[in-house]
Amino acid sequence: MDLSALGNVAYVFPDHFDVDLIIGVQNVRENDLEKLVPLCMKGFDDDFLKNAKAGDIFIGGRNFGYGHAHPQSMGTIRKVGINVVLAESFAPGFYRGELINGMYLLKVPGITEKAKKSDLLKVDFHEGIVTNITQGTTIQGVKPSPIVIELVQNKGNIGLIKRRIEELNERAVE
Repeated sequence: MDLSALGNVAYVFPDHFDVDLIIGVQNVRENDLEKLVPLCMKGFDDDFLKNAKAGDIFIGGRNFGYGHAHPQSMGTIRKVGINVVLAESFAPGFYRGELINGMYLLKVPGITEKAKKSDLLKVDFHEGIVTNITQGTTIQGVKPSPIVIELVQNKGNIGLIKRRIEELNERAVE
């Protein structure tokens, strides 16, 4: 299965970014993503929702997603259509939680210095390679492990479990 993405950088976050700030910490108890979408990135870019489009990419610095990482913030981002985050490094809890949701997360050392807002990027998730089409450069990220690839291919943990159950059922029929 092809695991590549082509999109523009929607935003470049600093080191140690708490993703709860995407919707505002005061809103993390709201579970209705439809109510949260209008709040998305208001603290950073008032025009974000006007300019963001499905397929855009987030760039993060070191320790992206530190803190509690409530699922509402990233659920809101997925609702907007952003499903790829490239970062210098990820907070472990955020990384596990978002992989379970099928988010394309790729560790790319140096990415914050090699890509800027609006750059067009092509991401080869299998190989961990990011091509900055705008700048004409290629960045080698950390190649994901087979289980990470499998989670992303199946759109998260639920999809992976369903696929494995189907495989077991197919074997049982044979």
